[in-house]
Amino acid sequence: MNNPASPPVLRTEGLCKTFHKGGRDIHVLTGVELTLSEGQIAGIMGASGTGKSTLLHLLGGLDRPDGGRVLHRGRDIFSLSDAELAGFRNQEIGFVFQMHYLLSEFTCLENVMMPGVIAGRTWEMVREKARGLLAR
Repeated sequence: MNNPASPPVLRTEGLCKTFHKGGRDIHVLTGVELTLSEGQIAGIMGASGTGKSTLLHLLGGLDRPDGGRVLHRGRDIFSLSDAELAGFRNQEIGFVFQMHYLLSEFTCLENVMMPGVIAGRTWEMVREKARGLLAR
């Protein structure tokens, strides 16, 4: 369900992804249209192998589509430079992977703080924001 009063924060247009396996093409995503507004909660459901993770990887800029576009606040994320795309992933998108790749030598709080530290902020600068995120 979309909130028409709120402009889309993330939108796809004709998103397509094909994998090549054993000499054949496997069309995982074909013409996906999706609109997500600020504050909206959405779920992606389906059987194993139907493209859920592939879609999330495309939305987060972790993989590139074979066709279509992913727009963040109206801007195609795949038109960004590598540095801008890395910034988008670091500042705008958050993932909780099936296999969570947390750093075992750090606490939960420190793992949440890591993107801010990688972006050049000090531990002290990001600690309160990370605490707020964990409190949600």
